[in-house]
Amino acid sequence: MKQAIRNLIIGKDVYIESRNEYRQIMLSGQYALLSLAVIGFYIFMETPLGFNPSKIILCLSFALVVYSLILHRKQRHCLANYILFPTLNLLVYLFASSESRDTWAIVFFIPISLGSFAVFNYSQRKVATTFALLSFALFVFSIVQDFSILPYRNYSPQFLQVNQLINFVVAFHVSVMTVYLLISLNHHTADQLVQANKQLKKLNDELDRFVYSTSHDLRAPLLSVLGLLKLAEGDISKKELDNYHGMMQTRLTSLDKFIKDITDYSRNNRLQIVNESVNLFALTNEIWESLRYSADAQGIEFANELPEDFTMINDGTRLRVVLSNLIANAIRYHDHRKEKKYIKVYHNITSTSFSLHVEDNGQGISPELHSKIFEMFYRGNESSQGSGLGLYIVKETLAKLSGSIQLCSTPRQGSTFSISVPK
Repeated sequence: MKQAIRNLIIGKDVYIESRNEYRQIMLSGQYALLSLAVIGFYIFMETPLGFNPSKIILCLSFALVVYSLILHRKQRHCLANYILFPTLNLLVYLFASSESRDTWAIVFFIPISLGSFAVFNYSQRKVATTFALLSFALFVFSIVQDFSILPYRNYSPQFLQVNQLINFVVAFHVSVMTVYLLISLNHHTADQLVQANKQLKKLNDELDRFVYSTSHDLRAPLLSVLGLLKLAEGDISKKELDNYHGMMQTRLTSLDKFIKDITDYSRNNRLQIVNESVNLFALTNEIWESLRYSADAQGIEFANELPEDFTMINDGTRLRVVLSNLIANAIRYHDHRKEKKYIKVYHNITSTSFSLHVEDNGQGISPELHSKIFEMFYRGNESSQGSGLGLYIVKETLAKLSGSIQLCSTPRQGSTFSISVPK
């Protein structure tokens, strides 16, 4: 029912990005639908009286309210409100001034004036105030002036009671609905502010650590290479020169990895999620092929236990970043004392989620470090060759995918990283 009303007001294939704007448009549309119901009821009540001025006014108002709904569907929301609220104000005035005040028709001025403030945003507050003042002015005029454009109508006591009940119930419902919307929008705005402050604090903390760590991690390899170049300028043997070249390559590879991690972090924050069909078996094999020839990967047995034809709809680029970091870490922190070193990738599926596991029998991680390794720039020890960004990027990337990561690890036995994402 709710979806049907939404589609009727703004159209089936229309998306409104701003939540506040969406709620305001929906409220305006609901005003129009309720107005059509009430006007339609009074047109029906006027049917026995034939074609009279009151019925002409009601039919004209009905047509204008329908036109305002059409304008909403054409994305001309302001113009729809400019037509809807003057129409409702004038309609209420014409009938309130041409019948007994005991019908309580004047109570409709209250929800109309409230609606004027609810359906316009802050930048249009002058327009909203103008419409509210129009409601007030017409209310006063209908009370103090004994003037009516329409012929005056006399109702029986029973019909007056019916009018009172209908007018009060409709006006009360619309007023409560309007006030609820205003409270809801204020709550949503306050909640957005709280979340924005939390995000800003997080970004400021990350920026402080980022500036400090990058200034060190970018300069250290460069200074090391400069020192090795200086040494290579001396009278040295080819063996020493080859050794210096090897150390330079190691430092530059470390620098390249650090820059790649920064790029992955930036892309994850900046780029929208792109859902696509991803063959996880092929993706995992592709990542391993790109890493298996590194020096640390020698002697490690890799087992891809995913089904060869298993695919899922998700962001392939982000899944690649997650798997690359986890497999690269498993390679980097293998246990060279063990004869049979392995990395194993397998999965589990439930009705609502998918989990992927990267298991190794490497060095393992001490329990006291489990909560720290996902922090930005955290390194388990000073000799670590990583950037300290890898697992942080994994956590942030999964957060973008509405996923999570868990760790099960025992020192000297190995680690299993388990990532979960919605199906």
